[in-house]
Amino acid sequence: MFNLIRKDVIALRMYFLFVAVYAVAFGLFLVSPFSPMMICMLPAIMMTVFSSSIELRNKSLLFIGSLPVRRREIVLAKYGSIFVYLALGMLLAAAIHAFNEYVLDVRFPFTALHLSLSAELAMAFAAIYYPVQFWLGVRNSSFISFLVIFLTAAILGGLGNLPGKLSLDLPSRTQLVAGLPFVGLLLLSVSYRISLRLFLRKDIDG
Repeated sequence: MFNLIRKDVIALRMYFLFVAVYAVAFGLFLVSPFSPMMICMLPAIMMTVFSSSIELRNKSLLFIGSLPVRRREIVLAKYGSIFVYLALGMLLAAAIHAFNEYVLDVRFPFTALHLSLSAELAMAFAAIYYPVQFWLGVRNSSFISFLVIFLTAAILGGLGNLPGKLSLDLPSRTQLVAGLPFVGLLLLSVSYRISLRLFLRKDIDG
C-alpha cells in the first residue's frame, strides 16, 4: 500500500509547484479570513482529483490491477493518500503563517480549529469522491467532482470566519477540535467499504 501511495505522489510531483504557488497567492496576496482553510484543505482536494486524472490518462490502474496486489490495498491506498495531501496543505499553511507573523509582521489567523475544520472537509470530500469515482469512473465523475469542489469552496466562504467567531470555553473548543476529524474518519470508513464493494463488483464484471 505504501508503494501505491508513493506512486501517486511521484506522479503528482509536477503539480506540487502549482500547489505552492496557490498557497503563496492565498497566503500572501489574497489573504482573507478563510485563507488558512483554503491553504490546508483545497490542495488535498485538488491533488485527489489530479491523481485520478493522471491515472486515467496513463491507464495505470489497469496495469496495477494485473499485478499481484490485493484489491483491498488498491482502494485503501486511495484513501491513505488523502492524509498525505492534507499534511502537505497543513505544512504549507504553517509555513505561510510563520512567514506572515514573524517576517512580514502581518496577522494570519491559523488555529487548531482551522486545522480541524480543514481535515473534516477534506475527508468528507474524499468520502464522497471515491465511491462516485469507482461507480461512474474517473471520466464520468469529473462533473460531479468539480461540482463538489465548488460547493466546498462555497462552504469555506461561510465557515471562514467561524473559528474567530466561536466563543467556546476551552473544554468545548477542545472537544470540537478533536471531534471533527473523528467524524471525518467515520465517513472515510463507511466510504471505503462502499468503494471496495464497487471496485470488486466492477472487477468481477470485467
